[in-house]
Amino acid sequence: MYKSLNAGLIGAKLDGFEQLLAMARKYGYGAVSYSPAALDAEGIDAYQALDLMGQYGAIISDFGLPVQIRSDDDFNKSFGQLEKTARAAAGLGIRRTCTWMLSSSNDYEYAENFKRHTKKFRLIAEVLREYGILFGVEFLGPKNILNAAKYPFIHTAQQMLELCDAVGTGNMGLLLDAHHCYCAGSPGAEFAKCIRDEKDIVLVHLNDDAKDVPPEELKDSPRFYPGEPGSGGNDLHGFMGALVDLGYTGPVAAEPFSEALKTLGGDADAIIKTIAESTSSVWPKVK
Repeated sequence: MYKSLNAGLIGAKLDGFEQLLAMARKYGYGAVSYSPAALDAEGIDAYQALDLMGQYGAIISDFGLPVQIRSDDDFNKSFGQLEKTARAAAGLGIRRTCTWMLSSSNDYEYAENFKRHTKKFRLIAEVLREYGILFGVEFLGPKNILNAAKYPFIHTAQQMLELCDAVGTGNMGLLLDAHHCYCAGSPGAEFAKCIRDEKDIVLVHLNDDAKDVPPEELKDSPRFYPGEPGSGGNDLHGFMGALVDLGYTGPVAAEPFSEALKTLGGDADAIIKTIAESTSSVWPKVK
């Protein structure tokens, strides 16, 4: 596995793709998260992007799924963007894209919601498969989200993998977030009990939780970076060690919703430095 820098997830505002690559090189990241659409908006074509990646020694690990899945209207309006984005991503060597999914619904009971998501995700995954791109979906573990609507839905790794199997395209897996695993009752390495192969995981989000708050009382935010004051609820060494034991070969990106980072006054360099050091503190040592 390898470290990937996603500036958006940590609140580091940068001036475009080249500055992101420069920060990645400065703080020891071999990859960054970036979208083909963002490159296009900057006027950077594929040849220029590949040249910049070569100069700075970093790849693009993943991009955000451009399809909106929360409603049928949003899905239908955005699905047409997917093939163009996938083609551009493949040309840049990007092999992973991810999104997240709500864990409750006011409109559909579990079985019907499962069928609806299977249909949508199969359409998405089939397009991505044509371009050799893996498709990861994040489940949400907090109980307040699970109970926010009338009907509970997928909120564990095991349930999400059942949905991946139902889609059946062979290129769909988990966006595995340490916080959501912890909230769903899988602290530390426990998530690995339902993982059949490292291919079940497309992308990993690293974060920690409050030390003295029971998992069932945690919400989507705050989340802590490793070592942040007040953190220590989850066993991140166990979490990361399990990824090693599974032979996971993909990217790991930090995603804290951190009050401590806000005290840095928006200093992107300081934010990235803090996150790089905190990630290294729980990164498994090479044996």
